[in-house]
Amino acid sequence: MSEWDLLLLARKLFHDRQYLGTSIPPRNRELNARRARKLISEATYDNSYGFENEVPPDRLRRDPEFSSMQYIVCEGDTTRVILEADPFSYVSHASALEMHGLAPAPAELHVSTPERSIWPILARKRMEDGLGLSFNEAGEDDLPFRLSQPQPTQLVRGMIVHRHETRDPTTAYALASEAMRVTSIGETFRDTLAKPAWCGGMTKVASIWREHARSYANQIIEAVQQSAEKIVRVRAGYLLEEVLGVQDPRIGTWLADAQRGSSRKLDPAAPYAGRFSARWMLSINLDDPSLPAITVC
Repeated sequence: MSEWDLLLLARKLFHDRQYLGTSIPPRNRELNARRARKLISEATYDNSYGFENEVPPDRLRRDPEFSSMQYIVCEGDTTRVILEADPFSYVSHASALEMHGLAPAPAELHVSTPERSIWPILARKRMEDGLGLSFNEAGEDDLPFRLSQPQPTQLVRGMIVHRHETRDPTTAYALASEAMRVTSIGETFRDTLAKPAWCGGMTKVASIWREHARSYANQIIEAVQQSAEKIVRVRAGYLLEEVLGVQDPRIGTWLADAQRGSSRKLDPAAPYAGRFSARWMLSINLDDPSLPAITVC
């Protein structure tokens, strides 16, 4: 829980005037900023400075794996901790492939979160919803604490965490709940072509497409249609049409994104190769002769 989460809990307690059947004493007439800060100070314990004191049993301990103020309510694995700390983050890339049963579990967690120019906008809307009033109406007593972007260390609960900031965050989660959020199947395939390095590399990505993409062709096409990156549509067009034999008029419209004479490559991490797709104007630079291509003499 963040300080913002604790503030919302305190506001609810003062609104209800009781907790689990126990009335709040009459002396606590209102929750102002000073009282809120005192209550949260009394409810939490910050041992991030290396103190060896035992945490009092009635206090929440600050999570040492975040540089921002986050408090531990109960134990959880890496994924649950990260998603609960950042309400706008979701599992993506290699970790999403595993959740959809498309690849083995990676050793590291990949999550995406809105880039820093977008995150505060979403946070403001969430705070207004929690307060039940707009920022223009809110005073200091309403906002002694604010929702801020959490800053985890790279190692959380024993697992390395890769946080990818995106200018186009998804809201169409495959598992739409606060406890677990992951990119949809179509977006997961799309992301493998935008950032193959975050999905095990292009060789692995091509193998996953060959084995599974035909089954999800419609969802993939819909997600690729929405991509802001032309190279994603070019790579997807090649894999769907020439490798998998998928025929769909929507794919044909992506040919407008192919560029003759360009240095576009199927694998962005590998050198340009003399094998190419004439239709998609794409260098087929994977060491896999079974991929359809024309060889330049």
